[in-house]
Amino acid sequence: MTNSEKIREIYDLPNKNSFGFSAAEISALEDRLGITLPKELKNYYLTFGKNKSINQAHNRLLSPAKEVGFSKDRYLLFFEENQSVAVWGIKEEDLKLPDPPVWANYGTAEEPDWYEETNTTSDFFLLMAVYNGTLGGLQYHANCFADVEVKVVKFIEDAWTLVAEISHAKQKVYTDNFKELISMSFDENGSCTAIFIGTTDQDRFDRILAEVEVDWSYISYEDEE
Repeated sequence: MTNSEKIREIYDLPNKNSFGFSAAEISALEDRLGITLPKELKNYYLTFGKNKSINQAHNRLLSPAKEVGFSKDRYLLFFEENQSVAVWGIKEEDLKLPDPPVWANYGTAEEPDWYEETNTTSDFFLLMAVYNGTLGGLQYHANCFADVEVKVVKFIEDAWTLVAEISHAKQKVYTDNFKELISMSFDENGSCTAIFIGTTDQDRFDRILAEVEVDWSYISYEDEE
């Protein structure tokens, strides 16, 4: 399953439908900046770029018409953290690659602090689909901001599959065939400090709520009351 197919599974999107910008809009971006976008970045804009649930529920995909552009130190910026704490981009010299690494800047434009977020652009978009989905993009979502018992972490590790390509020591993502998501945050000592879940399926959501024994800080059902 490709990362694009995984995103469609997460958001229950029809296989043949496009939710993206037009080819003309992407060509206009390339002409404006005098570049050719990497294959995976272009395909994402063309396929999913206008879907608000995936791209604007928390972190935000930048508009090709006026927002995508180069930083002073020549990273092509295309994604922004929801409070502008971070911005993500691709090194100018890597634009020739079909699926280049994506870097995050948690510094400022004047004093950047870049580190590699994902090895590939396609992995980055899968990661953002998870973040945005569990933080509001998916109809059914919940979170727990509290210390999580080791037995709960172990239960999740045993019952769901780790998405290794977008997981690291401080953030681990688990799934059941990309129809439901569980993301866990960890501190420097390896203790779990938060859990985020999301799915489009109410039965799956109810099962996760029942099986994962934590005090949920927020459950999307609250918005229906």
